[in-house]
Amino acid sequence: LLSNAVKYTPEHGTVTVTAGGDGDGGKADESGTATVTVADTGIGVPAEEYPRLFDRFFRASTAVESGITGTGLGLAVTKAVVEAHGGTITAAPRQGGGTVFTVRLPTAGPAS
Repeated sequence: LLSNAVKYTPEHGTVTVTAGGDGDGGKADESGTATVTVADTGIGVPAEEYPRLFDRFFRASTAVESGITGTGLGLAVTKAVVEAHGGTITAAPRQGGGTVFTVRLPTAGPAS
C-alpha cells in the first residue's frame, strides 16, 4: 500500500500512514482490532472503479492514462494477505483528492 501511494502521488504530494486502534488513542479496540490507514494525495481512482480495485489485473483508468506501469496484481495480493490474517481492507476517495486505504486486523491470536 505504501509503495502504491508513493508511486501514484506526484512530486510535492503527501502520503500519510497512521496506525492504532479503532478510537482509543492508538491501542487495539475492545474487540481486538488494529487499524492501519495509508492516505495519499495522488491521482485517485474514479468512483465507479472502486468496486474492482482489488480484482486481479485490474488497473484504474487514471493509472493507465498517466502511463504509470504496473500489472494490477499488487492490491489483489494485498487483499489476499490481509484476509488470510483475518482482516479486512477497503479503499475510498480521500477528501481533496487521492485515495485512502484502511486495513483492519485482529490483534488476538488464533482461537485454541
